[in-house]
Amino acid sequence: MNEIDRAILNQLQANGRTPNNDLAAIVGLSPSSCLRRVRNLETTGVITGYVALLDRDAVGSGYEALVWVTLSQISRDTMLEFEAAIADAANITEASRMMGQPDYLLRVVAADAHTFETLYMDVLATLPHVQQLTSQLAMKVVKRSTELPL
Repeated sequence: MNEIDRAILNQLQANGRTPNNDLAAIVGLSPSSCLRRVRNLETTGVITGYVALLDRDAVGSGYEALVWVTLSQISRDTMLEFEAAIADAANITEASRMMGQPDYLLRVVAADAHTFETLYMDVLATLPHVQQLTSQLAMKVVKRSTELPL
């Protein structure tokens, strides 16, 4: 990957809907060369997809909690069962297996505190092998970015 590829990626991270002719002008390429590079970045898996970023409040998901999960037992099977169970939970927007304690960190969205409580009781607390759940709420999101440094 060279500087032109990085420039293309930076622009597409900022605005994935940049028309190819505009993108080509920004990075100093002909439209056909630019399109060829973008297609190559897609084919090689550097660009994995394009999404619309939504306003969480506008779509009823403005309440966000970070939930720490400790499993009752750590084994390959228990981790795989837990991870399979959270894969289908739409309100869990992000899940990370952590080193050390707790075992997982989940980002969970809901419309409000009442809806989150229902999710907590009916979904999170019933996940397989859960020993302990701890929730935290942010007072304010200071920075949130989908862009990776290049």
